[in-house]
Amino acid sequence: MKRSQPGLVPDDLRGVWVRTLLQTDTESPTPGSDRTSWVRWLQTSLWHADLRVPVDALADRPHRPLSQLNGAQLAHLAAQQGFAGTTTVEALPEGEVCRWHRVCDVQPPALTPDAGFLLFETPDRLIELGVHADYTEVWERLPGSTGRYMALAGLDATGQDDGRRLLLAGDCLMAVRPRRAAWPKGMPPGSTLAEVLLSQPERATEWLDTDIAFGRLAEGRWLIERASLPEREGQRLTLSVQRVRVDGEPGPGLAEVELGGERQAWQVLEWSLSGDTLA
Repeated sequence: MKRSQPGLVPDDLRGVWVRTLLQTDTESPTPGSDRTSWVRWLQTSLWHADLRVPVDALADRPHRPLSQLNGAQLAHLAAQQGFAGTTTVEALPEGEVCRWHRVCDVQPPALTPDAGFLLFETPDRLIELGVHADYTEVWERLPGSTGRYMALAGLDATGQDDGRRLLLAGDCLMAVRPRRAAWPKGMPPGSTLAEVLLSQPERATEWLDTDIAFGRLAEGRWLIERASLPEREGQRLTLSVQRVRVDGEPGPGLAEVELGGERQAWQVLEWSLSGDTLA
């Protein structure tokens, strides 16, 4: 990988990556290969967001609120994966290790950290080999997903970080909102969302209510292609972002964001756009 500033993800890893193959070890809980899941990983210089929808969840995907879905449909959504957080890359004697530090996750906390060795076959094709699990993933960079990057954090009524993220890579945008409900007390480590729902199915809509959405931005509108909440898919929302920098104040400043007719102030975490306006 090409080195960038200390603490930042190398330039050649930024953008949106499409997973074309997952190969797991024959002794793993889910052995075999997967070429059919819909997977997107958006990477900026520090932040990432990732959404993974298996084929069963794609086949039966009514665009209705969670409260209107039946048990089988909710079970399919429980198999989805999605997460967001910061990313670090470390050069080790064995190779470059990428670590994804999750601050938001569709699934309950895992037993092991998320880390993989990354090997570039071409500038836009890389292989990920698991560090803590035996798997291989093949990723290809999505055209139009490089050249400009932005990361914003949502703010609550008191001006504190509320966990939401808005990430841009090229003309691709991902929005993240964590679930509001806490996990049940005494949840065994390494549980899956499907296992948690079996214990208390009446709370399915609470624990499935994590919103991770991916889409393209064009002419001031964001078309949501895929989302952890199917009712969001196909929405075309207006979007404008204006960076606000106040002389004398520390930090990267704020951004005025208008999304779908709602205007709010967000904290700027990363900004590599030309100028102070997302156009």
